[in-house]
Amino acid sequence: MTTNNHNLIYPQIQNLNVNSFARIVSTGIGLPEKVTTNQDIIDRYHLFATDRAVQYTLGIKERRWVDPKQKLTQLMARAVTECLQRAGVGIDQVDRIIYSKLLGEYQIPASSVALLRELKVDKGIPAFDISSACSGFMHALDMALRYIGTGDDYVMILGGGITSMVNQSWNQPDPKTVFMFGDAIVAMLLEKTNKKHFLASYIFTNHLLYDNAYIPMGTTFLNSTATKFGPGTYTMQIRDGRVIHNSVVESTQVLADKLLQATGLTIDDIDIFVTSEQNTQIWEAQLDILGIPREKSRSVFWKYGNTVAAMSPLMLDELITSGQLERGMLVMMMAHGAGASSGGCIFRY
Repeated sequence: MTTNNHNLIYPQIQNLNVNSFARIVSTGIGLPEKVTTNQDIIDRYHLFATDRAVQYTLGIKERRWVDPKQKLTQLMARAVTECLQRAGVGIDQVDRIIYSKLLGEYQIPASSVALLRELKVDKGIPAFDISSACSGFMHALDMALRYIGTGDDYVMILGGGITSMVNQSWNQPDPKTVFMFGDAIVAMLLEKTNKKHFLASYIFTNHLLYDNAYIPMGTTFLNSTATKFGPGTYTMQIRDGRVIHNSVVESTQVLADKLLQATGLTIDDIDIFVTSEQNTQIWEAQLDILGIPREKSRSVFWKYGNTVAAMSPLMLDELITSGQLERGMLVMMMAHGAGASSGGCIFRY
């Protein structure tokens, strides 16, 4: 399967040559209280659609949308607080915070810095944002492994954001995407350990799909005289959904091949499969291409939607809290995003 007319050369996977190892201590989630159903959206925006049709085409019944007065940093603080409470670790023990964002409260400064203010942290913890769409959490995770490998004791990573604000503020939704996205933040705390839990990590990008899915606001938009400022300026624009589907399936196979080759494992050795799911059909397609049975994963798209960089860790948190994922199990985790970029890892939980 190919997604373009060019042959992309995938980089070689590199060993995690670090001085110390990392393990996942805990996760935490920040979700808005408001559950927004398909019918809520149809009624609010007077759309020509039915709940049944949306469920059939996308596989989604509901999603969380923030109250218009709710701040991004409040969701971030909620996720971090839950994560730290589960771990029994104080915020002052954290050496670094990395947040994979969609849209921040400001372009500058970083939302992770606003998080520190929200939590009223006394320590000047290094904190910064990265941007890599739906795959961003895997980028943050890969960075955390390397920071711990070179000296940090605890690293907090976050992914996700608020996707509904533009629709709620402008009341001019894009009918192609308004049902798809939801609001969520997920936090994960990693700590230094003397035992190797993460067996391999791999990330690549396919710039040939750079402008298939994008948010227009940027220097290109500002330099253009053909575009006008409006709600579409800050919302995801998708040129061809089928290209995304094919790219995700192809990238899933590439990631799995690289990770399994590096670890000497087979797909049958994997106990749990965690991935991003831009819709339910894409989740199913990833399982099918790898030959992974449904019971080794768990779709949460139907109730959360596309939460961008929170998708994979939301699934992971659900698997942990439900008891389906237990300590000692082997996990293959991955995510795919605009750019196009993909990242994955294999770890023993």
